[in-house]
Formats: sequence, structure tokens, C-alpha cells
Amino acid sequence: MDKGYITDIFWDRIYMNIIIEVNDLKKKEIYLFCGKNLFETIEVELISENKYKAVINITNIKNGRMLQNGSYSIKFMKGNQYQDLFITTSLGYKLENLDRIYRYKKYYAYTINFEVKEPKGTKSGELVCLLKSRFMVSNDIPFKIRLKKRIAKWAKKAFNLMFKVFDVIHSNKKDRILLMSETRSPISGNLKALDERMKERGLDKKYKITYSFEKTLELGRIQLLFRWISLSWIISKQEKIFVDDYSPIFKYIDLGKKTKLIQVWHAGVGFKSVGYARFGFAGPEPYDSCHRKYNYAIVGSKELIPVYSEVFGIEKDKILPYGLPRLDNFLDENKKEEVKEKLYESYPIFINKQIILFAPTYRGKGQKRAYYPFERIDLDKMYQLCEKHNYIFIIKMHPFVKEHVEIPEAYKDRIFDFSDYDDINDLLYITNILITDYSSNIYDFSLLNRPILFYTFDLEKYELMNKVHRPIREYAPGKICNTFEELLKAIEEKDFEIEKLQEYREKNFDIKEKKAADLIIDNLILKGENDD
Repeated sequence: MDKGYITDIFWDRIYMNIIIEVNDLKKKEIYLFCGKNLFETIEVELISENKYKAVINITNIKNGRMLQNGSYSIKFMKGNQYQDLFITTSLGYKLENLDRIYRYKKYYAYTINFEVKEPKGTKSGELVCLLKSRFMVSNDIPFKIRLKKRIAKWAKKAFNLMFKVFDVIHSNKKDRILLMSETRSPISGNLKALDERMKERGLDKKYKITYSFEKTLELGRIQLLFRWISLSWIISKQEKIFVDDYSPIFKYIDLGKKTKLIQVWHAGVGFKSVGYARFGFAGPEPYDSCHRKYNYAIVGSKELIPVYSEVFGIEKDKILPYGLPRLDNFLDENKKEEVKEKLYESYPIFINKQIILFAPTYRGKGQKRAYYPFERIDLDKMYQLCEKHNYIFIIKMHPFVKEHVEIPEAYKDRIFDFSDYDDINDLLYITNILITDYSSNIYDFSLLNRPILFYTFDLEKYELMNKVHRPIREYAPGKICNTFEELLKAIEEKDFEIEKLQEYREKNFDIKEKKAADLIIDNLILKGENDD
């Protein structure tokens, strides 16, 4: 086969998959040309004899770039020359149904279209397709919105200019580390574990470690502005900054080369899509995101590198599978017993009881609108089950959910609301059965090798409206229950499908010689070559 053909194109969220048939593709690459200029090289993988697949992340072609406005042809290398990849007739008919519109904000969109053309200068009858991308703006944006956007644009420039002045003032940033969060207070999780390990190794004597933990997203605009000015001053002093969640201030400032921003993401992996995995329906704008600012992001295993490369819109080589610091000592028997002893001391009623922990994620758009439909929990039937089998039912709502479930006084000897309890991992130690839905708390709990039930009464609605990284029915490490009656029956009959846990653990955890906190310290704090 002297010619090369594109035989199929299909989409998986923001990923464009291109199937190619060509004889002896010596360089495992295809090439995107914009006019006569080479725009980008795309690696391909061999999937069968003379058949290859290329995967293009349209939010991150390379180094956070997207296809700019223009028409792009697809070529391969034959000898020392670039040759067109032709399309099959069947694909040509399919192309008109493959156009994509990715909306962001209310009046903006990014579009991908396909156009079938005959290559210039050829009479072979073969056809090629062009990828046509364009950032589009609605013509009917109200003047008020245009004005607000323009003001916001200049305010952002002014704020970033202020930060650059701070950055110049604090030119000597050596040996200064900031641990910060804009969604959590006080310090907890991965950053707390990293901080404790740094102090155990004496790094607090060499480095100036600063802390900033405040739920800035809950502040009013004026309060937020003054808080961010103060925070910018602190940030401008730092050589290394560690964050553990969405930190919107970095959307508005450009860090200098002397500062490295490292995301130690709070979650292992769940199902709900976040970041650029939601591009086109609820995700960030194409470039205007704090996620693209990370120099590195820490994840639990190699298997999760492509997941978080998609989420953050950064290159895979910036995703480091060091593990999560908070899990370094999670299975330590002494720690487990110490935590359990404290809980039993505070709640002696838990002793010799089987504990069911109900810890779902929130519903609604974002932190300010988060809620959970408590009417989906039948406390009467749950209490009867707990009495029958000597269970305790603990409710731990997502921190975004401010409303508390109303527990009747008669049920308070068996049903408890722990939504205000700081560290869910403490509760996992005493938990015999975890009930959740799309949350990432399954990641930590799976290490204990105990049953997980998924109460997903809105599974199809959630997958369609919120989008997910992975199909829940395929990847859930436990039994899926679509009704509360199914959930109660699964508990009653001990029908947990626990065999799914082992496969989940094998895919999502790597065996490492060093603990996660030590890998971060050794490679990102003490070792200079990672600061290129």
C-alpha cells in the first residue's frame, strides 16, 4: 500500500481518534499542516498490521495549545516527503456527522468541522479531509456583558501587573515554600501529610514554609479582592507553591520562572469529570484557567496520567505518579488503632457495632449551588435495618453541601450526621461498608479491601448532564444500586460484588520503594534538575 488512508474518525469527549491504514509507517507519526506550514507532530500507535491510531486532544495539542483558527490537512511521511492521507468513501459520508461545537461561557464556542476536498494538482480521484477550527463569538452579546468583559479584561491585566511588581520586589525566592488552598481550611489531606513529612526531615530549618488556607470562593467580591492582593504578595515571595485543589487566583497572575506551581490534587480518582474533561458544557475557557499554570501535578499511579493530563490541560510529562502523601501511612496499624481509639472514646456507642458510612458527592453546579436530595434517603427503613443487624449509619456530606439532613430524635442512637467532621479518612478506619456514588472517596477506602456500594439513583442523568471520565457500570469497584430498596437489599444479603475491588486496586495504585511525600521532597524540592 503506497498510499495512506484515513478509514475512520470518532470522538471520545475532547479526544479525536483517527484510524489510519498505511503500509510500513516507519515513523510512528502523522503531521498536521496549516496551509504549507507544519503545525504539529502527532504520535500514532500500531493497533494491527498496517493499521494505526492517532489520538488528538483538541484542548491540548501540545503545551496547552489548541488548533487556532484555520484549516488543517493530515499527512504522513513517505521516504523523505510528506504525503497526503486520503479518506475512504465511507468516511467521507460520515464526516458531516462528526462536526463538534464546544461552548464555553454563554456567548462563545470553539468549533471543529470537516471538509472533503480533492488535493491540488492531482487527478487520481482521491479525496482528503481538512480539519477546520474556529473560535466563535455570538453577534448578540448584550452591551452590558461586553462592557463587563472588557472591564474584567483590564482588571485582570492590572492585577497581573501588580503581581509582577511584587514578583520583582521579591526577586530572591530561594528556599521559600508556600502550602495553600482556596477551598479548604485548615490544612488537611495531602498538604498536611507533606508538611508533616517535611518537618520530620528537618526541612523547616532550611526552608521558610508559609501557609495560606482560606475558603476564598465563599467571600464577597470586595473581600476577595483584598484577600487576593494580600495573597499575591505572599505568592510573589515563593520558590515552590503546593496547592491541593482548584485555586482560581492563578488564573489571574503569571508566575515568574523562579516559581514552580505544583498541584497535589486532593482526589485519587472518582467518576465525575472536572477541569478540561468538561470542556464544551461546564469546563474552563480554552486558555483562561488556573489548571494550565501547573508546572507539575501529582497523581496516584501511572494509570491516572492520561486522566489528569486531560483534566488539567497540561502535558503528560508534567503529571508525576508519585502517589498521594495522605495515603503514605494510611495502612499503618498504629495509626489506624490510634484514630479508632479516639473515635471510640468520643463515641462509645460505636464500639462493637458495624459502621455504614454514607458519603456521596454533591449535586448542582459548583460550590455555591451544591446540594444533595435528602428525600432519596429513607431514614425510617435504614433505622430498621440498623436495629436488626446492630449497624450504625453515619452520614458524611460533601463539604460543598451546607444543608444538614434532619435526623428524628428517635433515630439518633443509630443514625449520625458527621458532615462537619474534618477528615473523612478517620471515619474510613471504622467503616465496614461504604456507600457512595460518583465520589473519589472510593480511592482511599479501596485500600482497606472492604465492601463499597454505589447508590446511583440518578446514574443516567448524572452521566449525561455532568459527564464522567469512565463509565460507572464498567469501572465501579462494587455493586451498583439504583433504588434505596436495592441498596437495603444488598446490605441485608451482603451482596457487595467485592471481587471488583482487586481489579480496581491493580489499575489505580503503583508499588513504590519510597512514599509519596518523600518522592515529592526528593524530586521537586531538594533536586534542582526538575526546575528547568
